[in-house]
Amino acid sequence: MKRLVDLITLDRLDNLIRMQATGTPVVLAGRLKISRSSLFELISFLRDGMQAPIRYSKYSMSYVYDYPPKFYLGFEKDRLVSGDSNNVFGGTEDQDQDFYSDDDPVEIF
Repeated sequence: MKRLVDLITLDRLDNLIRMQATGTPVVLAGRLKISRSSLFELISFLRDGMQAPIRYSKYSMSYVYDYPPKFYLGFEKDRLVSGDSNNVFGGTEDQDQDFYSDDDPVEIF
């Protein structure tokens, strides 16, 4: 159960950082219901272990991302499952054929 709590904490931290609403480290630790030292361990793990572009902004008094990284905790349905590409249809066999032929009437407004 501890690991589930850690994952939920990690997801919540990511959301707060994205909103630039973490507050100071003391406030953030309180929001996440973890100690300040645990917060610093978590931030260090994200920076060093997961290469997260996190920094603390004195201006906004919040942890922020240097650029919006892609972080997703959960499951998502694949848009194209392996082997499904055989069932995708579209395009034309004759790539050199013009869209309009010379016989098609062209209206000019």
